[in-house]
Amino acid sequence: MIHPTLKFLAEQLNNYINEIRKNFNDDLSDNLVVLDSINNIEESKLKDKNSLLITVVNLAEESSMKNLADYLIRNQQDTTYKNPPINLNIYILITAVMSKYEYELRYLGHAINFFQGKTLFNKKNSPSQIDDLPEDFSVSVDLVSLSFEQINYLWSTLGGKQRPFACYKLRIIRMERESVSETRGVIRKININT
Repeated sequence: MIHPTLKFLAEQLNNYINEIRKNFNDDLSDNLVVLDSINNIEESKLKDKNSLLITVVNLAEESSMKNLADYLIRNQQDTTYKNPPINLNIYILITAVMSKYEYELRYLGHAINFFQGKTLFNKKNSPSQIDDLPEDFSVSVDLVSLSFEQINYLWSTLGGKQRPFACYKLRIIRMERESVSETRGVIRKININT
């Protein structure tokens, strides 16, 4: 569910930026938004990338929804017990890596404008070509403000020089595997012998 969600957001941001780029005359290729890890790219090749990179930097379980017990599904034949789904928050960086600093600031600004104007994404309000998404798919996007100390730690961990970036928290990605922890029959009748 992580990969389809990020592909979906990259597609939505690309659609927005491609629409805006009709007003600009730049020498960049189409579909600037790319899912890629910034620490996998050598420093010498970053200028040739000309992209807005979406990189996952952290995953965290939504603690407010953690205390759910096993839940059950009843049908005519039996009762099935399942573990509750995990609700994740995904922290991503949108990093501008382009040949000109002017382009980096321009397109990072467009990305920030896009997520400011639309913070909730689902299948109803965002038509998509991504097939892997469930019908009840929904994700909200919040800008995360990092302190200078956190930024220093983050970029030190990523192993590169700091680039123009924005950090976002994607809430709540529901992850559930089709696994059954227990199945029991349904009690239909109770007999009391005295």
